[in-house]
Amino acid sequence: MPISYNEPITFGRQGTAQGLSCTGIDFSEDGNQSWTSAPVSEMDIQLPFARQDIALEISATPYLIEELVAVQDLFVFTGGLFTGYAKLTGHTVLTFPLNRSTLSGRSTRLSLVIPTAVSPRALGLSQDERELGIYLSAITFRST
Repeated sequence: MPISYNEPITFGRQGTAQGLSCTGIDFSEDGNQSWTSAPVSEMDIQLPFARQDIALEISATPYLIEELVAVQDLFVFTGGLFTGYAKLTGHTVLTFPLNRSTLSGRSTRLSLVIPTAVSPRALGLSQDERELGIYLSAITFRST
């Protein structure tokens, strides 16, 4: 499914991200957010050929549990190339610059690597086995 610049990819049961080829993202919850459910979450993005540099914007909230999980580490890769890194300690909107050559007009894989993702079951909190990392609200490719 092609997407446009400056148009947010939305999440949740009714979000537009479901039309993309995604792995490691749980769309089962109501609302407009989705949990990453594995240490590596990916989606295939098809954008038009970029005529200028682009900014990747990710709006997310980390899975934190007082005294057990204080931070979530996030590594972002676009088309296999390192895009950026952040330590999430609360809801944030992250912005990473992208060179226009990263987006070729063909399908590009966006990878969110969260090595600190952990399941509530492993923490002894519930039977939920999803390895939660971040609660995604929106991802937007902004033309600059």
